[in-house]
Amino acid sequence: MGTILMLSAPAGMIRDAARATKRVAGLVVQKVTAWTLSEMLGLPGLMVTEYAIEKQNDTEILHLFGGHEYDVAICPRCVQAATTVHDVEERCVRHLDIWGKVTFVHFPARRFYCDT
Repeated sequence: MGTILMLSAPAGMIRDAARATKRVAGLVVQKVTAWTLSEMLGLPGLMVTEYAIEKQNDTEILHLFGGHEYDVAICPRCVQAATTVHDVEERCVRHLDIWGKVTFVHFPARRFYCDT
């Protein structure tokens, strides 16, 4: 029988898959929905709607395209809801790597006009 290579894991991480399967019974398992990727990114108010994978040499780059969940924003001065958009600029920010792929999130950055 061959030798099994154990990759080193960060401290506190379970390395034994057999033991990990026993812990599954205590987990809260959720169904995968249209919001799953948006929720995993941890960017509140952003919905991921499209993606693309780009290859550059040996590197894979994941581009996630999203939009805003809400059509309103809270004014930082008067703390009232603002609905009139006066400027939109496409933004791209680097996110943490996902599945070993360099990740960028593309979204429209909006500026609102406050009525008050």
